[in-house]
Amino acid sequence: MINIAQNDFNFFSFLKEEDLNRLKEITIKKYFNKDEILFYKGDEPKYLHLLIKGIAKLYTYDHKENEVVIHNLMAPSLIAEIVNYEDLKFPANCSFETKAEVLLIDYEKFKTEFLLKPEISMFFIKSLTRKIKALESFINYNISSNSLEKIAKFLIDNESILINLKQVKIAQLLNITPETFSRKLAKLKKEKIIQNEKGYIKILNHEKLKACFTN
Repeated sequence: MINIAQNDFNFFSFLKEEDLNRLKEITIKKYFNKDEILFYKGDEPKYLHLLIKGIAKLYTYDHKENEVVIHNLMAPSLIAEIVNYEDLKFPANCSFETKAEVLLIDYEKFKTEFLLKPEISMFFIKSLTRKIKALESFINYNISSNSLEKIAKFLIDNESILINLKQVKIAQLLNITPETFSRKLAKLKKEKIIQNEKGYIKILNHEKLKACFTN
């Protein structure tokens, strides 16, 4: 049995101590390596999944069997909690972009003992709202015809995880060819808006980068 540290539950820090202790009792902690699978499309959820370290990827396949990334999740974050809440099967696969740690919370016990608490209900609403905003961003990236706008907006919206995402991965997320992506990055670098070292990107001038998609 893997020991669960108290700070693993920082995501639920608003709960009372006795509730946190009970939550710990119904939770399993698991470690995952890069590319390991958490669940497959069509699986029935038994746990509420809380990502506490690493980056998770929700993805599916199109009619040509090409991988389509729906969302990348940065810890700490619940993973596909709407599936638990609505009693559905998982609509996509989930794997990991990095090494990761996940808390698996027995959902039946969580639903019975925690879900009716007002603070938990609000917690779910806020988490789902963040997912909706992420979905809106995903749609905007893919309907925009301007690759520079797509790149600039992605960098601004996801600055906190750029250290974990190589350039080739960002190009894949945005459905931009590596060649086009490299040309646009070179333009941003020449204008001293970003710097890229060892395949990773750092924003140097936020205002100029925002101007690429707000003008």
